[in-house]
Amino acid sequence: MKFSIAAISALLLSSVAVTSADSYSDAIKAWCSGLSVTFPASSTVVVAGAKTKVTVTRKPDAHTKTITGLDLYSVDSKGKAKYINNIWKGNYKLNTQASIADTIPKGTAAGLYYYRVWVTNLVNGQHGPDCLETSHTFKVTSGSHTNAAGDEEYTESLDDNSIYNQDHAKGCFGLAVDYPQEGSTFRVNEHIHISANKDSASQTDALTKVELYKGTELVDVAWEGSESFNGAFTLKDHLSLNNVDASADYHYKLYVSSKKSDDTCTFESNNFKIAN
Repeated sequence: MKFSIAAISALLLSSVAVTSADSYSDAIKAWCSGLSVTFPASSTVVVAGAKTKVTVTRKPDAHTKTITGLDLYSVDSKGKAKYINNIWKGNYKLNTQASIADTIPKGTAAGLYYYRVWVTNLVNGQHGPDCLETSHTFKVTSGSHTNAAGDEEYTESLDDNSIYNQDHAKGCFGLAVDYPQEGSTFRVNEHIHISANKDSASQTDALTKVELYKGTELVDVAWEGSESFNGAFTLKDHLSLNNVDASADYHYKLYVSSKKSDDTCTFESNNFKIAN
């Protein structure tokens, strides 16, 4: 099975409105390196109606930076990032550290949330490139009380994976494999396009591996490496297989690194058939 690296390069070049994707990536790194949202942390728990804060740090460089906006997002049970609202906008100068207060509204549903921070670079006093950084996901609970032992107990169990999905908490969300479509049939030696879409607020990073499965059985490692991507992308795989089972369901599994943990995220395509 042969995986087309050229497809990745072509996609990266078309995903940004500049002549060179490498030049664009290098420019963003130069403007945005050293930025981090250090609070909320992965261990942070906020009760709906309570105050919290967003802390941004930077390693000083030659660029003047200001925080110009804070957005609140949630992660739903299917791993989709959902924009809630803009909770602050203005101009807050960022030297080495800055914190901005926020209150999670009463009635906010229990679940995983995170902040996206807009940091603007000033060039000769004018609005320059924007850097987008996100906090770790944190847990919001609908309420709490103090038990007889004097300990705080939350309305929801913080270990309830249906509310606080462990994979999503590691930054594994906001990416969907859209193609192959469910029920599609391909033939041996045909080229399959693997299409995926990454939300701009996703915390995933680089594609590191693509595998082909027949049910739960690993058929082949289609590709390994490290390719960063943004937005939509399409990869091409040449189906040069032996011993094809025309009655079986096949699918691809994508391995993607996370910006928020050392764990590798996995995302699967829909099932499809392969015929001789």
